[in-house]
Amino acid sequence: MPSKTIFITGTNSGFGKATVEQFAQAGWQVAATVRDLSAHGQLFKEFPSVTLFELDVTDFAQVEAVTQAAIAKFGTIDVVVNNAGYCLMGPTETSSMEQIKRQFDTNVFGVFAVTKAFIPHFRSQRTGMFINLSSASAQFNYPFIAAYGSSKWAVRGMTESLGIELAPFNIEVKAIYPGLHATKIFTKLDDGGDAKTPAFGFYEKYFKIFLSAQESVISVTSPTNIANEIFKAATHTKGKLHIISGGDAKLYAFLKIILPERMFQKMQLRNMLKPLSSIEISFAKRIFGSNLAKLEVGKQKQ
Repeated sequence: MPSKTIFITGTNSGFGKATVEQFAQAGWQVAATVRDLSAHGQLFKEFPSVTLFELDVTDFAQVEAVTQAAIAKFGTIDVVVNNAGYCLMGPTETSSMEQIKRQFDTNVFGVFAVTKAFIPHFRSQRTGMFINLSSASAQFNYPFIAAYGSSKWAVRGMTESLGIELAPFNIEVKAIYPGLHATKIFTKLDDGGDAKTPAFGFYEKYFKIFLSAQESVISVTSPTNIANEIFKAATHTKGKLHIISGGDAKLYAFLKIILPERMFQKMQLRNMLKPLSSIEISFAKRIFGSNLAKLEVGKQKQ
């Protein structure tokens, strides 16, 4: 039986890298993309079944070219994972419209571009699956990531709509909603908290408290957890379409359902009004489970 092939965007670290490794070890052929091939040329050299492609998902012409190159090389692509993305964090008032547009260019329009490029291939072979990496913030959103969270809500909406639209062609569309995991997302933030902006002073105290809450729990769920979820989604065609993953994500999604709206909002507000207590930190550590890795923190523009 010939091995299957998966196409994964954004694979130099985090969920993407762990997913490439998971599928390669399972015997799949993998088309993995990175934005700068010259910086990652030796990536996945230990896996002969992995082929690296250079791809910026905001370059729509390049998306089409790389899609055709991958199809030409492998003949058939069975699963496409839309993983490439980053986070704009900071007060909305002090984030520029250019930053907000870039957030949607990558996290939304990049996903649309890759998906549109592969739909004809899936439709012609009458089978295929898209797996979109959304975020727990598309189930409930946090302060200071309005652009990021709303971009992931867009991915959620796209997933639901296309899942129906493409069903007559035997094409499945699934989404995964990760909570906080030990990826490099906090080391490659686009910083919307511009201290040079006069309005930043109004938010600075609250923004720092919010960041301290994220940094207070050093060990969180490993990216291999999401790689496992993606593998299960890809190999179980009739499994769940919307997969919430991570103890924190599941807890907050549950609370969002059972609590009155304003009570849930107050609970979120509390995380930017005062630092977490030792009891709250201890509870947060417990909900992340046993598959843990170190959270990398530090700001660096995308």
